Amino acid sequence: MIEVTPGIYRMPLPLPVPNLSHINTYLVKGDNSYLLIDTGWNTKEAFNSLKKQLAELGIEGKEISQIVVTHVHPDHYGLAGKLKNLYGATLAFHHLEKDFIETRYVHMEELIKELGQWLQRNGVPPDRLAELQKASLPMLKFVTPTMPDTTLYGGETITCGDFSFEVMPTPGHAPGHICLYEPDKKILFSGDHILPTITPHVGIHPQSGSNPLGDYLDSLNRLKQLDVELVLPGHEQPFTEFKERIEGITHHHHFRNTEILAALDSGSKTAFELTTGITWLHDVNGVGWYKLGSWDKRMAILETVAHLEAMRATGELEKFNRDDIRYYRQPKKAKKNE
Repeated sequence: MIEVTPGIYRMPLPLPVPNLSHINTYLVKGDNSYLLIDTGWNTKEAFNSLKKQLAELGIEGKEISQIVVTHVHPDHYGLAGKLKNLYGATLAFHHLEKDFIETRYVHMEELIKELGQWLQRNGVPPDRLAELQKASLPMLKFVTPTMPDTTLYGGETITCGDFSFEVMPTPGHAPGHICLYEPDKKILFSGDHILPTITPHVGIHPQSGSNPLGDYLDSLNRLKQLDVELVLPGHEQPFTEFKERIEGITHHHHFRNTEILAALDSGSKTAFELTTGITWLHDVNGVGWYKLGSWDKRMAILETVAHLEAMRATGELEKFNRDDIRYYRQPKKAKKNE
């Protein structure tokens, strides 16, 4: 634990995943209570780490009166149900994220089936389908599903002592992702929307909306107008180079678009064909798709389709079906492929 600024404590909790050692949870001190932002995975190691760090402040947990979750991915939401029940805190997150709890964490059979059909339509061969379709199932054990006490829409103010946080919808990484902005103190809790060195995952899937990358870049541009001196992200370390980091992330996505367009110079391709020809994980020196783990392989495909659909929305690409499989092409290549 470290007090990153007066009244705000960063509490990293361990994550059981490679290349990502921890999730940042944050504790905000109020007059007689605390606000917890994000919760970590529901593992024994994460819960014990949280209790230990709370004890360093001389609190047991019952002093936490509010929990805000930036989005309901397992590493940010997994412990929320347990902590809510244990400490009696009120839980808040965006209404779009609330809509996913039942289908994603309780009765997920239909979603898994739909995802399999979606992967198949985007060119994933039959011998790869089962692995990718079920890649996220091991993560279900790290989540205690629970509904929010307060549903957020954006524009609300969450107060805690001297802090007043504006709820800012920032779709892209998740449809209902939110950031919290303290305008007087110029602090932004960025969740997974802006990370200091990692490029946040933005992918299309059955619950993502039709153009999540377009939504994400629009969200970045809106945030760029804010006066921010300290960013408190969901992973890695707090940082201050706010606008520079937004520029870096934007550049990454423009570069990826250029890669994809170059690959389509030779003619139409499926999302799977494009994905397997791209270098991934540039943040950790880069690897080919076939060397990724199952979860990363699936995320790579989702990211590729997000780029394809974003470019289709701007008219840079076209999409067509052949034998129930989706293909993408540059408009100037259309006649050649017909």
